[in-house]
Amino acid sequence: MTTLFRNATLVQLDPPIVRTGDLRQVDGAIQEIGETIEPIDTDEVVDCGGAVVMPGLVNGHTHLCSTLAVGMPAPEITTENNFETVRDFWWRFDQVHSLESVSLSGQIGALAAVRCGTTTLIDHHSSSNAIAGSLTSLSDAISLVGPRSVLCYETTTHHGTEKACRAIEENERYALDCQQRYDSRFGAMIGAHASFSLDDSSLNGCLELARQMGLGIHIHVAEDPTDGAVTRERCDCGLIERFQRVGLFDIPGSILADGTHFSQEDIEFVNSVSDNVRIAHNPSSNMNNAVGYTPAVHYNHPLLGTDRIGSDMWREARTAYLKSRDAGMPLAIGQPLKMLGESARVASEYLGVKLGVLEVGAAADLIVADYIPMTPLNSENLASHFMFAMGPEFVHSVMIGGGWCMRNRNIVSCNEAKIRLKSREVAKSLFDRIASIPCE
Repeated sequence: MTTLFRNATLVQLDPPIVRTGDLRQVDGAIQEIGETIEPIDTDEVVDCGGAVVMPGLVNGHTHLCSTLAVGMPAPEITTENNFETVRDFWWRFDQVHSLESVSLSGQIGALAAVRCGTTTLIDHHSSSNAIAGSLTSLSDAISLVGPRSVLCYETTTHHGTEKACRAIEENERYALDCQQRYDSRFGAMIGAHASFSLDDSSLNGCLELARQMGLGIHIHVAEDPTDGAVTRERCDCGLIERFQRVGLFDIPGSILADGTHFSQEDIEFVNSVSDNVRIAHNPSSNMNNAVGYTPAVHYNHPLLGTDRIGSDMWREARTAYLKSRDAGMPLAIGQPLKMLGESARVASEYLGVKLGVLEVGAAADLIVADYIPMTPLNSENLASHFMFAMGPEFVHSVMIGGGWCMRNRNIVSCNEAKIRLKSREVAKSLFDRIASIPCE
């Protein structure tokens, strides 16, 4: 299959490049870029009329298992901090998932992602009463819609050591499956919830599996002060020291989500091991959870994620920039674009395909956006356009791996109406079940 995009404004975020011209993709990879490319018989010719063609965006940390929580009746409980919210809401919500609801969460989450031009999802999954096979249910659901994914299961001892062992087994099963079907669509990491919810045996089990499989750890760190406080109480050391003791920072490709309450000394240490470990910044979620501001400007090579709040990376980039200014630790206007680029690089490592760039040989994961610049657009001012004028409302077509997922704002990869109808039925069942589970 070949596609020729003609008369396009070709945009790459990191490093920022803007040029006009044509682009041809062949069998899922970019084959040619130039000022003018002559059509061939096999081309589907797309005349962009000057509109933007750019690489699909990557969500560096998300939880698709939360997708169907939207619209749930407000709980009668009142939580005082993020730790209590996780304990009294999200862990209860995780318990009511079935493999069917996991699948619908993946389908709905992937649909929302595609409509925002997000074509790859690095996800952190949990469904504590439907563990075995959950990552396959999730990845199959995502791929039905079209995005690529890098998945892991969130290991925790909160639900007991037996379920923690089953979580590690699910991480291993899915990682082996990804290695066997190595096809650039699916990737795996080894998932762990957070230090405060992991005993030594479970944490070490995750790390041993990561070393054995040659994969990174995906874990929350210092999102809330509770993580460090509980770790110090139980382990007689801080988060950094605990992770140093078990060798987490020696595992390449690892993601630490948040890092909100690290000290400056902790941040400097994380930066010293940033070849192996990267922070995923989730500004919208941090604001929603009222946990404080992650000083993203002080971290080396942070990723950008949404946590439990969709996959709109345009919004997340803008939030990262504006919140940094509000917090008195301003990012350079181009820094959120670099974060998006870093998310793409990490996903590329796990999927074995080049994402986030317009280069010959890179994946044909492409957004077509009917953003016609009203002022000059070039490599020097791209960040300003991206931050203050461009957005998901302009995304009208999305291609992933050379195949269309959305054309002219219509999903073409699956039956969206049927999926949404089914999801309402499944979500109602989830709402009923969670109401029957008492808070701790």
